[in-house]
Amino acid sequence: MQGFPSSTDEVTPAFLTGALRSTGTIGADTAVAEVHHETIGEGVGIVGQLARLTLRYAGPATGAPGSMVLKLPSAYPENRAVGDHFRFYEREGRFYEQLGDKVRLRTPRCYWNHLAPEDATFGLLLEDLGARTMISQIAGLDPGRAAQALRALATLHAEWWASPALDGLTWMPRLDDPVNLAAGQQYRDAWPLFVERIGDAVPAEAIALGERVQDQYESLLLAGIAEAPVTVCHGDFRADNLMFDDAPDVDDPIAVLDWQISYRGPAITDVTYLLCQSMTVEARRAAEHELVRAWHDALVEAGVPAAEYPFDLAWDHHVRGMLGATVYPVTGMGAMDPANDRGRELVTNMAVRAFTAALDHDAARHLA
Repeated sequence: MQGFPSSTDEVTPAFLTGALRSTGTIGADTAVAEVHHETIGEGVGIVGQLARLTLRYAGPATGAPGSMVLKLPSAYPENRAVGDHFRFYEREGRFYEQLGDKVRLRTPRCYWNHLAPEDATFGLLLEDLGARTMISQIAGLDPGRAAQALRALATLHAEWWASPALDGLTWMPRLDDPVNLAAGQQYRDAWPLFVERIGDAVPAEAIALGERVQDQYESLLLAGIAEAPVTVCHGDFRADNLMFDDAPDVDDPIAVLDWQISYRGPAITDVTYLLCQSMTVEARRAAEHELVRAWHDALVEAGVPAAEYPFDLAWDHHVRGMLGATVYPVTGMGAMDPANDRGRELVTNMAVRAFTAALDHDAARHLA
């Protein structure tokens, strides 16, 4: 699309006026007169650009948002290439187009959704939830916050649990779709640079484990989806994508951001990812079993029959899933640019936590 902004600071009042009028967010007699850009999310998200836009309007502005968040694809070529390959930008656009205002889980309101895969241009204007509390993923979630997040997550999983409607979400790949299985080759390609950059930061046994996992990554994904019911998974359910509202009696205490990696797959993969990468090693070790149990209890309370997915099976899948979860930090450090010191610290923490979890539970017993 000619003239489409490639960076958040290129977005002008005229551009915003057209975007917001096109969705009815503002009327034809209202215009954006001024916009202030504030870059956010640096070192938090790696495959996108984020900016908080503070707006001043000309004309009637009753109900018009005073601020919003602009999301565009990454400006880093290697990160953009990953996002395009796995269709992350299209997935998130489709999510807001078809599901964002329908799922029970709280998501940001979408004011504008530019979705043009034919010319590879994508953009979102989303509700600014900056007044909520975000817990740094580097600091890690405490068990109370993790339990709160998992209870909310269970509502999403239960809502779509083995639903026939999943077949209609053709834009959201299954975990065994070729685009997701391709992460195995990306794991292998990224591994040498991952080891070069932060191999000395992970436990010594992690290097041998990672070399085994990368060779069997596709088999792990195929086994996971063959042995558990399928539902909608967030795919990137981590602390930096969660916004907490601690007001008493609030209806939606947790809002969930960033739906780029959403897929149809086993629900436990979201649980494993949160616990093994968004909690410190010590916090996870102290509360992990109780937290998986709390998620499973919430799933059953939401209507999933316990006999259909027993806790013991879920736990076994949780342990096996730790192996596959190592793909995120390996790819993040070895195939993409972490962008800054915060990004590098984040991915390093994810690597240490993910590999340590797999080693703690001898997850390698699930490998051939």
